Amino acid sequence: MPMLVLGENFPAARLQDIDGKTVEFPAAFAGASASVVFFYRGRW
Repeated sequence: MPMLVLGENFPAARLQDIDGKTVEFPAAFAGASASVVFFYRGRW
């Protein structure tokens, strides 16, 4: 996924959180003035 630029919409995606629950984007951001998405790949 390419980096987003300020003002761009987050692409639609369905991901699992750390508890295994499904989170749908960008619906998860609805009503938020700012959001941070952190992608952690792997267990070191």
